[in-house]
Amino acid sequence: MSEWTIITNKGFSSDEWEGRPVIEPADILSSKVEIEHIEKSQLKLENDFQVETLKPFLNYLNAISINFPLHDGRGFSLARRLRQLGYQGILRLVGHVVVDHYRHAIQSGFDQIAISSELAKRIPESHWKQQIHASKYSYQAKLRQNGYDKSMNGFQIKTVNNIQNSNLATLAFGNVKVTKVLHWTDQLFSFRVERPKNFRFRSGQFAMIGLPGNNGKPIFRAYSISSPSWDDELEFYSIIIPDGSLTSLLQHISVSDNVILQPKATGTLVLDALRPGKRLFMFASGTGIAPFASLIRDPETYEKFEKIIITHGCREIKDLNYGKSIVDAIGKDPLIGEFAADKLFYCPTVTREEFHTKGRITDLLETGQFFQNFHLAAFSPDTDRAMICGSIEFNDNIKTILGDVGLNEGSNNHPAEFVQEKAFVGYSNKDISGPSGLF
Repeated sequence: MSEWTIITNKGFSSDEWEGRPVIEPADILSSKVEIEHIEKSQLKLENDFQVETLKPFLNYLNAISINFPLHDGRGFSLARRLRQLGYQGILRLVGHVVVDHYRHAIQSGFDQIAISSELAKRIPESHWKQQIHASKYSYQAKLRQNGYDKSMNGFQIKTVNNIQNSNLATLAFGNVKVTKVLHWTDQLFSFRVERPKNFRFRSGQFAMIGLPGNNGKPIFRAYSISSPSWDDELEFYSIIIPDGSLTSLLQHISVSDNVILQPKATGTLVLDALRPGKRLFMFASGTGIAPFASLIRDPETYEKFEKIIITHGCREIKDLNYGKSIVDAIGKDPLIGEFAADKLFYCPTVTREEFHTKGRITDLLETGQFFQNFHLAAFSPDTDRAMICGSIEFNDNIKTILGDVGLNEGSNNHPAEFVQEKAFVGYSNKDISGPSGLF
């Protein structure tokens, strides 16, 4: 009897793969198995594998499973890429997932979910069927309509074999390579780095990154991860402080440079720290937009809330560029764009230039002008939830406003109506680069 319970669009079912031969990527890439054996086997993938190398073989694969470790959503991105590359066989998610993940899994391209028999007892079939019936659309079906190239030639196979070693290698913690740098203004920039194989985080958390100082010792600071948990790379957003201990160095990085990444992510701006609700307010000032750039790109956010209101306050219009670019891109995203279109509300404000919504977020909230400007109903403690990320003064003021309308502060261990990121309070001005890259 199989140790797995299989979930399809009909509910629970038996494991039709039981007894099917299992192969690893190395078997295919090293030409250890014949095509006939590939067709009859199931390929097991870890969620960090570079699936582009499998493209010449996808026409012969009929069953692929992707392992899902706890709190690591990169497998969703992997499934999506497999479908984009033309894989048309059965795709199975294997691991610790919950009911809320079902819709995201189907949209990403999965056909099935395999959970342990023990988990199936705790989350009965009726719970899964509610999600199954609520799912309106399959990203996988959309991709399959486009078809794919079934050809496989010698050049492709040679290319695959030449790079297989890099795919099977594990990226160690410590130095990670910079893959992209974008300067949004003369003081604000974002950068992306390679993501180590075993680096796990939840959307909204932060990590410690650093560079060697003038004395050779590394300088570390906390930076919110602005990419979602399913992304293959890590993205960060920072302000430039000319005499800042780290940002004075970090502002000069370029592609292929290395930064130091510590192996553990943490933070309170996570969905699990909030009680269930209908509207989620994200209050950000300056670079405090970073953790919310992660959360609004995570499909789980749209599964848990009916409306997501992201509020970003800056001094000048140009300071909104990074956040606006993220919001604009979400609308075009084939995975979550359809859901975000009706659920995501972007509410920018500036204080030092003429703008359609000018003023401090806190002032606009206190006068009620915020709700009037953006055509929103006033706070309701029964259904509204909130997250805060900004300067110490900003956080304190928003916290007071929320408390006055009956919202209580929560944490990872005690979920409530709102959370704030408090990990950066102890930094001095020269140490910080603004909330999220982070102060």
